[in-house]
Amino acid sequence: MPYRLLLATAASFFSAGSFWMFLPLLSFSLRAQGASDALVGLMSGLPWVGLLAVSTFIPHIIHRIGLQRMVLAGLALAAVTYLGFSATHIIAIWAALTLVLGVSLGLRWAGMDIWINGSVPEHLRGRLIGAYELILSGSMAAGPGALALIGHHGPEAFLLAAAVVLGAMALLLAAGREAGGIAEPPGTVRAATVLRAELASFIGIGIVGLTEACNLSLLPVMGLGLGISVHRAALLVVVCQTGVATGAFLAGILADKLNRFALKLACGTAMILLPLAVPASTHGGAVWVTLALWGVAQGGLFTVGMVKLGTRFSGTALARAMSLAMVVYTLGGIAGPPLLGGAMALLGSAGLAYGLAALAAVSTVMIALRRKD
Repeated sequence: MPYRLLLATAASFFSAGSFWMFLPLLSFSLRAQGASDALVGLMSGLPWVGLLAVSTFIPHIIHRIGLQRMVLAGLALAAVTYLGFSATHIIAIWAALTLVLGVSLGLRWAGMDIWINGSVPEHLRGRLIGAYELILSGSMAAGPGALALIGHHGPEAFLLAAAVVLGAMALLLAAGREAGGIAEPPGTVRAATVLRAELASFIGIGIVGLTEACNLSLLPVMGLGLGISVHRAALLVVVCQTGVATGAFLAGILADKLNRFALKLACGTAMILLPLAVPASTHGGAVWVTLALWGVAQGGLFTVGMVKLGTRFSGTALARAMSLAMVVYTLGGIAGPPLLGGAMALLGSAGLAYGLAALAAVSTVMIALRRKD
C-alpha cells in the first residue's frame, strides 16, 4: 500500500476506533446517571440521525472546500464533541452533542471512502480496498478494547477519544491531498442516477449492513435462546465478525482476478445457505466454521460492491456513490434488528437465522436480475 494511502488508512482506523469506543461509553455513562433503557436506546440512535442528515450535502461540501478539508473538519468536530462530553453531564446537552457527532461521522466515513476509492490504482483496487476494509473492521474491536483498559468512569475516556481523533488529523495532514475536490457542480449527478446504475452493488451493501447489525445485537440473544452459555453466545459474534474482516480482504484479492458479478452471486448464495445451518449446530464445533464462513460471505459481498462502485464512478458520481453506500448500509443496520427481532418473536430464537437467510435470498435474486451492473 502506498505510504500516503497507508497514512490515510491509519487516520481512518483511529478516528473510527474512537467512535466505536464512544458508543458503549455513552451507554455506560448514561446508566451511571440513572438513565432508563429507553433513553439509552434513543441516545444511541442519534448519531445515525446526524449521519443521515448530512449525507445529502457531502458532494456539495467537497465541491466547496475540498475533500481533505471536509474530512479534517469532520474530525475536528468530533474532537470538540468529545471534549464537550468530558465537560458536562447535562443529558440534554449530551443529546445535542451525540447528534453533532453523527454529522462528524458522516463527513469522515463518506470522505475517507471517497479518498481511498478515488486514489487506488485500478489494477490494485480490489486488494487495497479489501485491506482498507480489513483494517477498519479492526477498529470495531480496538475501540471497545481501549475502553476496557481505561475504564468508563470520569472524563478520561472522552479525553482519550479526543486525543485519538487529533492524532488521526495529524496523520491525515501528513498524507497530503491524495485526492482533490470535485470540479464539476454536484447538481450534475443525481443520487437516483447513481443508485440505478449500480443497484446490484447497493443491494449487496444494504443486506450486509442489515445482517451485521443483527450479528452484533441479536446473534448472542439467539444463542442464549437455543440454550448455550453466555460465554459461548458472545463468541458467536466474535467468530462471525472475524469472518467478516477476513472476507473483506479475501474478496478484495479475488475481485482483481475473477468476475465480480460471479463473486457477488457466490457470496449471496453463501449468505442464504450458511445461516440455515447455525441453529442446529450451536452446541457443537461445526458452528464456528459455519459462522466464520457466513462472515466471510458478508465481508466479501460488501467489499466487491465497494470495489465495483470505485471502478464505475469518479468525481461527483463517486462522491454520490460513497455517500449512498454509507446511507444504504446504515439504513440496513437500523431496519435489521427490529425486523429480525420480530421474526424471532414469531418463529422462536432460530427465526433470526431463517429470517436473514430469507432476506439474503431476496437480495441475491435481485442482484442476479441486475447482471448488467
